[in-house]
Amino acid sequence: MPPDLNLDLGDGLCMRVLVAEDAAMLVEATSGESDPALWGPRPAGPYSLHDGQAALAAWDPAAGGQFSIGILDGQQLLGAVGLMPDRPGSAELAYWIRPEQRGRGIASRAVTAATLWGHSNLGLTRIWLEIKPGNEPSLRVAHHAGYRFERRLAQHCRDWSSEEAEHDSWHDCLIWAHVNGVPYKSAL
Repeated sequence: MPPDLNLDLGDGLCMRVLVAEDAAMLVEATSGESDPALWGPRPAGPYSLHDGQAALAAWDPAAGGQFSIGILDGQQLLGAVGLMPDRPGSAELAYWIRPEQRGRGIASRAVTAATLWGHSNLGLTRIWLEIKPGNEPSLRVAHHAGYRFERRLAQHCRDWSSEEAEHDSWHDCLIWAHVNGVPYKSAL
């Protein structure tokens, strides 16, 4: 279970771990979403209440694995950051902002805060992002949050255009990382 988390982002925004009781808030937040979202193997909004409950159950912090940190303005969910440990001292970080809130710098602020929190409170040495080439907004978030390009993985990420992996298409992914306390050299 992650330690208690309550991060103040300023301007009335805060971050806290999302729990099962937040399902209705997740449903409302994804109601205008047509792009892939954060949760699940094939994420897409809008969520039904059942979808929201299932997603948050899969991201249950009590399970000791992956968990989701909500970005809130009062009781409105503006987006989320997910941390997915992959080995000791390392975790992937994913983020999502509701469509009408994009372009306001919320993702950069949230990713920066979650990254610093992960290093200092979870003892993570390396936190990494997986970004689709050409996703300029996500590349800007990575850069603004202090991440550095590591490498390109060819045909690594699934498009989820088919339910069956063998009939699906795949695309390259860019790996960006934030390493705590280690001099960093980009592979560019």
